This record gives sequence, structure tokens and C-alpha cells, in this order.
Amino acid sequence: MTFPAESLRLFCRQLLTSLGTSEAHAQIVGDSLVAANLRGVDSHGIQMLLVYIQQLRAGGINVPAAGRVVREDGVFLRYDGENGLGQVVADQCTDHSIRIAKAMGISVVVTNHSNHFGAGAWWGEKLARAGFLAIVTSNACPAVAPWQGKTAILGTNPLCVAVPALGGAGRWLLDMATTTVALGKLSHAAHLNQATIPKEWGFLDSTGQPTTETAAAQRGAPTPIGGYKGTAFAMLAEILSAGLSGGAMATELPVYRTGGDPLGISHCFIALDPKRLLPAGEFETRVGRFVDLVKAAEPAPGYEEVLVAGEPEWRCEKIRMAEGIPVPSKLWAKFTTVAAELGVTPPRPDAAE
Repeated sequence: MTFPAESLRLFCRQLLTSLGTSEAHAQIVGDSLVAANLRGVDSHGIQMLLVYIQQLRAGGINVPAAGRVVREDGVFLRYDGENGLGQVVADQCTDHSIRIAKAMGISVVVTNHSNHFGAGAWWGEKLARAGFLAIVTSNACPAVAPWQGKTAILGTNPLCVAVPALGGAGRWLLDMATTTVALGKLSHAAHLNQATIPKEWGFLDSTGQPTTETAAAQRGAPTPIGGYKGTAFAMLAEILSAGLSGGAMATELPVYRTGGDPLGISHCFIALDPKRLLPAGEFETRVGRFVDLVKAAEPAPGYEEVLVAGEPEWRCEKIRMAEGIPVPSKLWAKFTTVAAELGVTPPRPDAAE
């Protein structure tokens, strides 16, 4: 089924406000989730709202909280999310990051006591649109065994780097889980009733053996991207996020994220102003030339062109803005059930106008 983006944004807002969330907070969450769907990152799209709703109904999230500043010292700021919605906390932190970086040329903002903040790209692009080179990290509930281990200690711990652009040209946006694929990608496959997943996704079953069976992977765990390198990146995200913020680390976080226990997730937002090093626009121009150089490489057999980080998602966004966002029937059935329980009328599937 296909829905216009605005219909899904409104639906998300209605579901959240029915649970006591303010209109402003509901809009931040809904906009970030639908933006992920538009970019084709369905693992971090509206399907995550079902997890948030479970947490909200179980009392696991402080509904009105937006967090507070604990300490500000020069370019540094430490924030307490007070167990608010992750996107609401991240929105506050990125506002502070922009404010400080405008004044000081760089900012390092960290927060603890937060929740899942959606796709890191949403926050990286917010900082990049303000003219800053952005680095965004987060930790997550333990679900991944480190390289050479079999105990789930690390989260999928995302890393995002976003580069500002001149006139929309030469942009570069990295947004990746430190596992081979995002954990939510497995949930999306299940919603599509896919019995198997690609071997390249790198999932293990409950015994620690590689599996391509969706159900077996759901009982198992993802693996770090690139083996020991993925473990190192996951630990880096943990150090920048929870290490600097004083937040819970690794197995100090709860395994399950749908109940009444606060998650205690931490994030880190770093913004750097290129104009403090180069004349205005020169950094963006140089990155644009670099991107063109990489894309000029002769495609390997089986490929039509060389793509750079962010390009597939931006192309998908143009298509889905015009044609609508596809939602698996199995996922939509869950939403209609929840909507009926909350007294919200779901939108009808339709082609985008």
C-alpha cells in the first residue's frame, strides 16, 4: 500500500498526541520518521513508531520531557534528556550545537537519559543545512556480539557524517549502523513476509551460526560490519556518546526497548564550521570536486555508475515524494489495530498527489 508523505506525518502526530504527546513534540517525531521512509530507510521509518507507542503505553518514556542543560563550558555542552522522546531530545541538542558552533566555530554536545532518536541522517543534515560539517553518534541497547565474541554486548551504534553543500551540489552524507545492516531492516523484511534474507546481511541464529532465515535471525543477532572494524566503530560511537555524557554503556542498557524501563540511550553531536579554516564556500566547492572525481571512476562490471554516500537515498526521496511511500500490509495491519485502540482514524492508502 502507498501513502502520501503528509498523510503519514499527520497519522504519526495523531497517534502520538492521543498518548499525551504535545503537538510540537509529535511533529518532530513524525517528521523524522517519515523522512527516513522517503529516503528508503524503512528500517528507521514509521515502523519505529510502534516501538515508541509500546514504550509510551508502558510508561517507559517521560512524555512531556524535552531535557535540560547540565553543564556548558566553551564549545562543550552536556545535556540530560530526562527520558524524553529521543527526537525531542536530539532536536534540543542540535539547536544548542548550532548556537555554539556559530559563536565558537565548533561545538560538542552530548546527552544521556534519552531514547531512540530515529535515523542519524535527520540530525546530521540539520547541522549540515546550518553550514556545519556534522558528526553524530548514538549508542543503543545491546544486541551485537563483538568480533571474536558470542555475547551480545554492543548496540547497533550508528555513525553519521554530513557535509554542507553549495546550492545542493556535491553533498555527501554517511549514515550507517556499525552492524552489517541495521537491526530494523530485519523487522522490515518480516513485515514484507520475506522468509529469507540475503546472506550478506550477516545475521546469526540463536546458536551463533550464520543464517538466512528471517525467523531464525530474529531470534539471533546481527554482526559487526567488517568484523573487528565494525566492533571498533561501535565502541567509538559508544565512547563519544555514553562515554562523554556519563550515560549508561553497553550492557548497562536494557536488552528490550518496548517496556516500562527507561532506555538511557546517549547521543553525541559535533559541529565544525569550515569557514573558520577556509574562505566561505571553498570547503563545499572542494568536496564537490572530490565527489565528482570519485563518480568519474569507470563503473565495475554489473554497475552503471559509481554512487557516493547519500546519493541512493536522495534519489529515492525524489521518487517517493512523487509516487508515495510504500508500507507493507503486515505493518499497516499493526497500525490499524493500534489506531483503533487509541481512537485514531488511519489514512486510506492512495497515490501521492
